[in-house]
Amino acid sequence: MAEPKKVKNGYKMRIRIKNPITKEWIERQRTFKTKKECRDWEANERTNVQQGIDPNKTKLLDFFDLWFETFKKNKVGEERKKKILTTRRYLFEFFGENYFINDLNKITYQKFINFLSNKTVRNNPSGKQLSKETVKDYHKVCKSVFIEAVDNGILRFNPARKSVINGRDTSGERKKELSMDEWKKLLESVSEATNSSSKFATLTMMFIGARFEEINGLLETDVDLKNNQISINKAFDYKRKKDFKNTKNFESKRTVDMPAVLSAILKDYLAEKNYKKKIVSLNHRQYLFPNDLGEPITNAAINKFITKRCKSAEIERVTSHAFRHTRTDMLVLAGADMIYTQKQLGHKNASTTLEYYSSLSEDIQQKNRTIQDDFINNIVQKK
Repeated sequence: MAEPKKVKNGYKMRIRIKNPITKEWIERQRTFKTKKECRDWEANERTNVQQGIDPNKTKLLDFFDLWFETFKKNKVGEERKKKILTTRRYLFEFFGENYFINDLNKITYQKFINFLSNKTVRNNPSGKQLSKETVKDYHKVCKSVFIEAVDNGILRFNPARKSVINGRDTSGERKKELSMDEWKKLLESVSEATNSSSKFATLTMMFIGARFEEINGLLETDVDLKNNQISINKAFDYKRKKDFKNTKNFESKRTVDMPAVLSAILKDYLAEKNYKKKIVSLNHRQYLFPNDLGEPITNAAINKFITKRCKSAEIERVTSHAFRHTRTDMLVLAGADMIYTQKQLGHKNASTTLEYYSSLSEDIQQKNRTIQDDFINNIVQKK
């Protein structure tokens, strides 16, 4: 602890404190009438700096890096990590390296969101702007950073609160879900196809709504035919490492209930697969859906197969992600509660499940109309 120094008009106090955020040394000095005032001031300054309230201010990117190292670096999957680091790159591009986080307000942050909405997609020759959904993803990262800044006393309020999210409207660009009629047509088309890993991987995604990288990471031992369940405890990085990786988030590790019809399909598939004794992968893994080399099938192979079957079924082309939306619709139509639906899909929280549900497909609308009509008719006709 420093000692107050006697000066002409009282006592001077000089202190030196290390900022826990930036790791830089901060020097302060003040003059007071009494030693007690000096010591009270020193205690208050040290508390403020340790809590992150630095009168000299903390740089936005310094705090972003601290947040990432503390809360995300070893706790999220590669795709999420990439999204976070891309968000940082855009923050650097807009605000620069030396922008202080305390200079943020709702207007400056909204300008950043507007900047994102006008950015073009990288490595895309068409020059398309970032989609509204992508801008929203980057916004969510920033909002999480600012929540920690508020909790640590660095910001007085969250500048990302109630921001207006802009970006390219993709609603008409690709189909995101299937109606039950379309799903049934596609199921028939897929079932008629020649047996292949792509066929059975597609059928599995159609019934359980798992992500492609999760399906790709399945081993034969992950399928429990006795209890009609599939254990999703890892994913396969088909873009970079070509090896196992963590699931998208902790909640994505789950046990999924298989409909009996899928269990029967996989039982026959595994029996045929083991009878043919397809080649094992180079690392001796028995992948559930391997290619001819024993490695997991590629995303390109799946997309090519789905495109072909959609054409055969005479429905608009969809990607495998559409099966997640349709799985949500199925569970809602079946009367499953929201928590069960969330757990089955591996969403981090129920709000994500609600976003899937918010599309309110025609099938769900019709079900709710029927429920409403039946309820009102019962009241009106009751004597």
